[in-house]
Amino acid sequence: MALNLLHIGKSKIKDKITQAKIAAGIFDKKVYSGPWEVQIDLTNMCNNDCIGCWCHSPLLGNLAMAPHVKKKTIPFEIAKKIVDDLAKMGTRYIYFTGGGEPFMHPNTTEMIEYVKKKGLICDMSTNFTLMNKKRIERIVKAGMDHINISLWAGSKESYDATHPNKTGKDFTRLVEMLKHLHYLKKKYKKKKPMIHIYNVISTKNYWDFENMLKTAYEAKVNGIDFTPTDVIPGKTDNLMLNRKQADELIQKIKKSNELMKKFELKYNHKIEFRSKEQFIRRLSNLGIDHGEYDSNIIGSMPCYAGFSFLRILADGNVNSCLKAVRIPIGNIYKDSIKTIWNNKKQNEFRKHTINYDPKNPFFENIGNEHQKGNGCYLCCDNLGMNMAIHGSIKKMNFIKKTAVKFSKHL
Repeated sequence: MALNLLHIGKSKIKDKITQAKIAAGIFDKKVYSGPWEVQIDLTNMCNNDCIGCWCHSPLLGNLAMAPHVKKKTIPFEIAKKIVDDLAKMGTRYIYFTGGGEPFMHPNTTEMIEYVKKKGLICDMSTNFTLMNKKRIERIVKAGMDHINISLWAGSKESYDATHPNKTGKDFTRLVEMLKHLHYLKKKYKKKKPMIHIYNVISTKNYWDFENMLKTAYEAKVNGIDFTPTDVIPGKTDNLMLNRKQADELIQKIKKSNELMKKFELKYNHKIEFRSKEQFIRRLSNLGIDHGEYDSNIIGSMPCYAGFSFLRILADGNVNSCLKAVRIPIGNIYKDSIKTIWNNKKQNEFRKHTINYDPKNPFFENIGNEHQKGNGCYLCCDNLGMNMAIHGSIKKMNFIKKTAVKFSKHL
């Protein structure tokens, strides 16, 4: 994070300054910049009913998102104002995601174009089922940086099993759209958007692991991610792998390098298997009757989410981390995002998380309201960023730390 700003572009300079200010804030336990990344839920509306979804799974029954909540959507002009304010605060990374499908919002493509015109990094999660050739061409031309495709399948059979309101035909069309995206990137000589397939693994699809890898090669994406399903007690417990299933999958993962080499030769394409060791660790930590996949790592480092991250929900509530839905720190319809970022509730979150104690009762507020105990022990969705920041800080020598501390005056 040292500020060597020679020979790098304006956007990269802004990236370095924000990173350095965040690091300085962590050292001083103060805030000198806005968050690096802000996730924005443009809408709660969704056209899928993914079997393991916390909001729309048909298994949830009365715990599913209420119809009036599903209709929540951030208006286009307000979403643009949020991005404007975040850019002024130093935020560099906007991620469109949500309790719903981002492309259910009528202006998602325009929002992507707007974020890129502001010079920010633009990322998103999508089920990709609403994509067509025209929309794909617009986001490629806009310069979108990255897309996570929530697929959960490697075949028609597993797609059908994990998406009750979809069929194998939807899977086939989705893969064809991914191939078209790759074609357009080649046509316009662009490396972006980088595409990663994201697979949530459950009893409905764990057996399809090899096909999931194969699909990633066929679609010519950049990489693939896996995570075990995060269950709702009493509702989606039957989706959690048992010990035998998890061990079976671990063995397949450990042998995946050989299979991937065969696919590389067959499809003349390489992909990245991201966070492989983290996925194995989570599967290895699988309990008999719980899904606390991250209990063997949470507490081994501070949580830096309070200095680097925010999430804005479709109803306007603002959360300090991805699992802090029960303790919102403000609402964009009442206060500016800058005011919320610096308010008492957010500072309270920073105090608890930077001095992380797993036994602190504060963390019983993290996670879904129907989950008990320390919610951070479940799949911590901020873990990747925390580990990256922690690794970067540990590598700093005295000179780099001095440069970082100076950055707060920029």
